[in-house]
This record gives sequence, C-alpha cells and structure tokens, in this order.
Amino acid sequence: MANTDRKRIHGHDTGLRRRARVILGAVALAAASLLPALPAFAHHGWPGFDTDRLIYVAGAVSSEGVWGNPHSLFDITLDSNLPARTPTLTIPTELQDPEDSTRVNAALSYKGPHKTLEIIIAPPAWSGRWGLDRPLKIGERFQAVGYINRTDNSLFRPVVFWYGHDAVPVNQVLGNTLPVRAPMAK
Repeated sequence: MANTDRKRIHGHDTGLRRRARVILGAVALAAASLLPALPAFAHHGWPGFDTDRLIYVAGAVSSEGVWGNPHSLFDITLDSNLPARTPTLTIPTELQDPEDSTRVNAALSYKGPHKTLEIIIAPPAWSGRWGLDRPLKIGERFQAVGYINRTDNSLFRPVVFWYGHDAVPVNQVLGNTLPVRAPMAK
C-alpha cells in the first residue's frame, strides 16, 4: 500500500474516531444531566415505596396541592387518634379479591413522626376513571391504605383511598391486584 493511501485511510479513521468520541461524550453528558431528575422519577413507581407494609392514614386535606400529570399531590393533616387498623370501608370492586381486600382491611394505622403527609395519587385521567374526577378540597375527609416512601417518610402513596364524608372508594393500583401481596400485618 502506498504511503499516501495509508495517510488517507489513517486520516479517515481518525475522523471517525473523533466523531465517535464527540457523540459518546454528548450521550454521556445527556445521561449525566438526567441524574438530578432520578429521585423525582423514583418516587413515582411502586419500587420507591415500602411495599412490605400497608399503612392506613386518615385526616383532612390541608393543601390545594397539584391536580395534574404525572401525578396529583396534596397534603393531609392526620387525625390525632387513628384506630389500630383500617376501619370497615367499601373496597373498590377491582380490589375485592380476598388476597387484596384482606390485606387492605388489616393494614395497621400510621405511627410515624409526622402530623402531615404529602399524598401522591394517580393523574386525573386515571383517578377519574376509578372514581375521582376533581381535585380534593381543603378540609375534605381523606382516608387511605398504601405505602410510605423509602427515602422520604413524609410521602405516602395509596393503593386505595376514600374521600368525603361518604367515604367514596378510589382504586389507585390501576389494575386488579396490589403491586405486592406482602405478608399480612400482625
């Protein structure tokens, strides 16, 4: 092979390598820019929550919160005297399988350090589909069975909740079974 052919091939190869490094660098930079957003994504899925223990909470809505996508959020001020377990409430049809409803009914009441919890529920399109087609109002009664977030113990995600004085049930698992059928509370 002639020396000029080697230079031409080598020069072309170096150009490809340089472009590959630039592209890889851009991809790495884009991936790194997503890292600060990971905690926000993590709390939206069930794996971000302690799905080993269903917890019952009850109180009054205490903030206007956010009614929208990707999830609706609001605060509740907890009742000062919660019962030991979930009181008798209507279980949504989708969660009436004994494997699920028995666990919901047996959930122990919240005993954590907070007097207020931030509640994260499904977006309006899903909540509306399962029974809630409007934002909850400040002062409105709210009861729920769900999970505490693994990294933020003031964040609660229901699998089912009941709102208003009529305790209207709303399924939040977006399906027909609990995300995890953990052992029953003792």
